[in-house]
Amino acid sequence: MKRLILLIMLCLPSVAMAQTDHIAPLVDKYSTMKNCSTVVLSGDMLRSMGANAGVEYMQMIAVEDVKLIGELKSDIEAIAKGYNLLMAVNSSGELVKIYHVTQVFKGEKDNKRKELQEYLIVSISESEGVVVRLVGNDIKLNEATSILENL
Repeated sequence: MKRLILLIMLCLPSVAMAQTDHIAPLVDKYSTMKNCSTVVLSGDMLRSMGANAGVEYMQMIAVEDVKLIGELKSDIEAIAKGYNLLMAVNSSGELVKIYHVTQVFKGEKDNKRKELQEYLIVSISESEGVVVRLVGNDIKLNEATSILENL
């Protein structure tokens, strides 16, 4: 599992935030299943781990049950239809994909135009699957890497 997370970290571009949280229902779903782990970190926690002030939150799902890998893959493919595929690497049966979406809206307080971005990093193999959703507005690669290393 750590190898998959390290691979994800190496492939991670700068990251930011989106308004719609399609992953939350999956976090809830997989948090109750055996051989599955979920992690949700707030912006305050992420900043205490070295991320900059633009980080809003992170969600992660890790599945180590071979019977659930196909289900996780299907769940993520359904969600990822609204995202742009930035990268796909298939090596020795291990598939890593990075998706991105940007939403533009007006700020609630100042009515100024804001861009919110979200990156979805997916790593699926025959024996395990990891999905990481990073949300914020100006996360650098080295910061995201240090966050995931500290989990």
